[in-house]
Amino acid sequence: MSNTVPLEFDRAQILRPVEPAPVAPTRERHLRPAAAPQRRPGFSPLVGALVSVGIVLTILAAQLGLSIAISQGAYEVRALEIEQRDLGRVERLLSQNVDKLASPQNLAENAAQLGMVQNVRPATLRLSDGAVLGTLESVTTEVQGNLVPNSTLESMPVVDEAGLLVSRNAGLAGVAAAETAAAPVRWEGKLPAPVTH
Repeated sequence: MSNTVPLEFDRAQILRPVEPAPVAPTRERHLRPAAAPQRRPGFSPLVGALVSVGIVLTILAAQLGLSIAISQGAYEVRALEIEQRDLGRVERLLSQNVDKLASPQNLAENAAQLGMVQNVRPATLRLSDGAVLGTLESVTTEVQGNLVPNSTLESMPVVDEAGLLVSRNAGLAGVAAAETAAAPVRWEGKLPAPVTH
């Protein structure tokens, strides 16, 4: 037993002729040469070369300008380093002069020049009970010179009675000149004979 279904066809449909699909009308195509490409007006290889040379020259000029600016900066840095070195030397010299002027020998000489006298037995104050140790009416001595010499002070000025700066050796030079002028001169050699003719 086969389970086949008989197919029924309409004979009229099978025998009817198949109509072709409508075709769009075709145009005739002919080959023809393409038009020559149009050049842009004003653009030529010479202009392109000039533009590229201009760009190269601009780059070289910028590089030259940068190198000049960098070298100028290096010169300025060197000048500032030299100035800093010189200012450091001046600062050290001034610091040494401040140390000389603050030395006890310099202070003692300036005090003596201003007429201050030394107290032989100074009085002291005890802070715990406020007691004064020693006598307030103490004996003073004559003004003495500096007992501890300091050769670095020879070039430093000293204050005089009027409060003006004078050379440290000015008074000593005047005293030495007066002493040499007053001292007798020792004669050396033969005594001159008077001319008789």
